Amino acid sequence: MHSTRQGLSQVNVSVQFLNEVMLSLMQTQKISHLQGFTLAETLISVSLMALLMGIALPSLETHWQHARRQDAQNTLLQLHLRQLQWRGLHPEFSSQLPDLDWANPHSSAGHYRLNLESVSAQAYVLHATAIGLQARDAACQVMSLRVSEASPLLRTSNEFLLSDPGRCWK
Repeated sequence: MHSTRQGLSQVNVSVQFLNEVMLSLMQTQKISHLQGFTLAETLISVSLMALLMGIALPSLETHWQHARRQDAQNTLLQLHLRQLQWRGLHPEFSSQLPDLDWANPHSSAGHYRLNLESVSAQAYVLHATAIGLQARDAACQVMSLRVSEASPLLRTSNEFLLSDPGRCWK
């Protein structure tokens, strides 16, 4: 009987050892299985990202265009204030940007090219024309400030003399 008990205890130890080995192998297999993605999972993820980017980028570009319009608006209004200061000291408005302490012919952030025209003692027109990536903004490619005796300050866009059809100045 004693030998039977010894044999059973050896079998128990062997079974416990096998159980531990099996558990260890199963855990190793689970870990190695969880360490990466399959090719199919990766392709699906990349496809979904491309689809989302295709949807998001056009609206993002439109948002950037609207935000860059602020560059033209701020620059034109700054130059208008400088013109008023200049006119207070001189017989007519300035016909050159350097007279207004604006050495560069571009807007503050560089998205628009500036020019002055039709300058007199009573009037001037200041244009900001989109350049670079902002030139894609067809609705507001040219933004203008017009000052005259008839209208103290008129904000226009895209070569329209009296209106802002693109609503660039909202």
